[in-house]
Amino acid sequence: MSNYWNTKKAPFDEAKEKIKALVIEATEGAFFIKKASNDCGTTMDVYAETDDTEVSPWSTRLPTTFMGWRVIIYVCPTGYISAFLDVKEKDDDVSNW
Repeated sequence: MSNYWNTKKAPFDEAKEKIKALVIEATEGAFFIKKASNDCGTTMDVYAETDDTEVSPWSTRLPTTFMGWRVIIYVCPTGYISAFLDVKEKDDDVSNW
C-alpha cells in the first residue's frame, strides 16, 4: 500500500502541467484537473466528461500517484465541467440582493 502522507509533493501547477499529457492520451472528451482535499489529505482530482455516465470515458487508467500527488479520477456527464468546475469566482458583493 502506498503511503501518500510521507511523500514529497511537487508543486501542484508543475504536476498539473505534466499529467495533462497522460490525461489527453487516456480520454477523448473534456477534462478538468483541480486540487482538492478530503480526509486523506490533498489530492489531484481529474474529471472527464462523457455522454453516457454508465460508460467510462477513460481508455487507460491514470497512475494512483503522480509526482507525489494522490490522483483521483471522476466520470461526469457532458457539460458538468463548464457548469460547475470551470467557473470563475464571482465577486462577493451582495449589495444588489
